Amino acid sequence: MTELRPDKPVRDTSAEDKIGWTGGVMRVLRRVTRLVEVNVLFALGALAGGVVLGVWPAFRAASAVLLDGDPAESPWRPFWRVWREGWRRANVLGAPLSIAAAALLLDSLVLTQLDGPARAALQLGLVLVGAWTAVVLAYWPRVVLRYDRSPLETWRFLLLSPALGPGTAAGALVVLAVCGLVSYVIPLLGVLAGVAVPLWLCGRMVDERLNRIDEVSRPPAG
Repeated sequence: MTELRPDKPVRDTSAEDKIGWTGGVMRVLRRVTRLVEVNVLFALGALAGGVVLGVWPAFRAASAVLLDGDPAESPWRPFWRVWREGWRRANVLGAPLSIAAAALLLDSLVLTQLDGPARAALQLGLVLVGAWTAVVLAYWPRVVLRYDRSPLETWRFLLLSPALGPGTAAGALVVLAVCGLVSYVIPLLGVLAGVAVPLWLCGRMVDERLNRIDEVSRPPAG
């Protein structure tokens, strides 16, 4: 059992005890409100760039606000600051994902015209490629925010990330599947927080994975 060190300050939780369950409810409400706010900001950020040139800066900025920002601060100014500062880099690094999404959409349209073994083979390929792309998408904002590497190095890491972290990949797929199902069953929730919730949950898992990678790759002190 771990003992408290005598010189280690002990946090006073008496105020929290007095607040009780009402304080917990308020914290939950603040978290939910922030998710909705970031979801709205994501939509505005995408529209500000004409969708094509706005979605990736918005994706990056939303992740920064959710996981790196001050929870007590309004997300409006931090979001637009990150959106502007990373606009060019986000679009350069997001272009391959846009191409992949267009290719998957085209293949899905082709799939409706096929029958028999060809349809089954293409369907299996689409599922595998789609799942791999979804995991890369989950990694994308955290990697782009954390590392200032060349596009080639960044994408080499992103393409290998599902294989190098299968646990994180599986967790991200579960989160995306559940969020997609909830949004399908309750469309209003999808409209209010359909991007922010998976972005936040997947981002937490990816951050833990990246922290472990950084610890292993960090040279020993001295």
